[in-house]
Amino acid sequence: MPPRLSTPPDPQDPAYQSLERKINLMFHGALFAAVNSGLWFFDQFLSRQWFWLPLFSTVWGTILLTHALWVISKRRIS
Repeated sequence: MPPRLSTPPDPQDPAYQSLERKINLMFHGALFAAVNSGLWFFDQFLSRQWFWLPLFSTVWGTILLTHALWVISKRRIS
């Protein structure tokens, strides 16, 4: 069941802000998965030798993990 707001959207509402942070995190995770899987596909199966790819994936994964920890720390406790 998708997350829903019980009231009209108000950017100042804490429930709205929490939902917005969760949606942004999910978008960030999906973009990370799509881009990294595509880059690793081209690197492995098309015989490319991109020396920067492991560092790129590690840095972006660390940023994604930091984003997730920030979203968890900001969640509303009811």
